[in-house]
Amino acid sequence: MRNSRLALAFNGVIMVLLGIVFWFFPELFTVAMFPSISENEQAINVGIALRKNMGVGCIFIGMLLFWCQTSSKTTAQRLLFCSSFGFGLMVAGLLEVRLTGQANVPLPIILLFACMSIYSLFVATRRYQE
Repeated sequence: MRNSRLALAFNGVIMVLLGIVFWFFPELFTVAMFPSISENEQAINVGIALRKNMGVGCIFIGMLLFWCQTSSKTTAQRLLFCSSFGFGLMVAGLLEVRLTGQANVPLPIILLFACMSIYSLFVATRRYQE
């Protein structure tokens, strides 16, 4: 798992799967994050639209990462370094939203992005790879 190309493929698959889950179960995530809106149909519809857009964004990012696995090792390492930074920003943003009480972001999602950030940075900074 120290291979940068394999890491890109792994991260890509995880992001695509997350996007698919967001697309097919948007109401579940919306109500879980904002339980107080469960009786407000208009608010739920807005949440569903946002969750579906997040799903498409995750699929887009996942496809980019997955299809870049055939890049040179240097390019793959740069992509991993950049994605590590991006996943770290997602963790920071999700934590801020959770800690300020704006939304009840599920901890497994935050942990998933934190692990992806650390893993991407770990692989990107390895000097010698397979």
